[in-house]
Amino acid sequence: MRLLWVGLLFASTVGAQVQVRAVVPAQTSARMNRFYSPGVDAGDYVYVSGQGPRRADGSLPATFVAQLRQALENVKSVVEAAGMTIEHVVYTQVYLEDMRNYGELNRVFAEVFAKTLPAMAVLGVARLPEPAVQVNAVAVRSLADRRAIYPPNYKSDKIAAPGVLTHDRLFLSSMPGIDPATSKVPDDPATQVDFALDGVQAVLEAAGLKLNHMVFVNPYLTAEIPMRVMNEHYARRFEFGNTPARATIEVSSLPGGAHIAHTGVGDWDLQ
Repeated sequence: MRLLWVGLLFASTVGAQVQVRAVVPAQTSARMNRFYSPGVDAGDYVYVSGQGPRRADGSLPATFVAQLRQALENVKSVVEAAGMTIEHVVYTQVYLEDMRNYGELNRVFAEVFAKTLPAMAVLGVARLPEPAVQVNAVAVRSLADRRAIYPPNYKSDKIAAPGVLTHDRLFLSSMPGIDPATSKVPDDPATQVDFALDGVQAVLEAAGLKLNHMVFVNPYLTAEIPMRVMNEHYARRFEFGNTPARATIEVSSLPGGAHIAHTGVGDWDLQ
């Protein structure tokens, strides 16, 4: 997952002399992993490392809901250490060991982010350093131009908006390879890939952007999607020689039974 944050951090500092600094909450224990910072303040944006479910004293809550709440509390502590609030979070990636917890995840997110939900990407993984959930995030310092983006006639059972626009960036929730008309997963892998890419394009266009504004993409796919098929259809959407940075991740599961989903970041300033 580190590739995502490297790409996003690079995108935040290009063209500006920003003093990047580590963000460490006051209550962080001596057990903190010394090989990475809990968060990185890059000026307009703060990038929060993956936060697991342990409390500051090292104890682990007993239930999934309590573990998720603690992971989000850990995200909040990093954001607050950077001088912001949980409302400043515009993008989250959630890693689940058991996708059956997806419904509870949505409920807790709706409570924690009661005013302004961030864009959200959820993926199922085989194993986490601390079961059963991990959350990383991006927070924007200025809320002045923040707004949710919805394509026309958008239908979904997701609680998060398809996209969240800031003053210079668009953060996309994961767009699944599901038929929006029927909410079903097509049998054909190529069709699934196209539906996921259609979703990305629709959110971009609703924000007044195009595919060439994408600066980073995370394709998530299960073993049901051949990499060759995904790459072939992906390449048809982006201009040769001007494709976004990308980190492709094979996952164990995705919400709604999807086998592929795309999430990423668009840059408003790109011409």
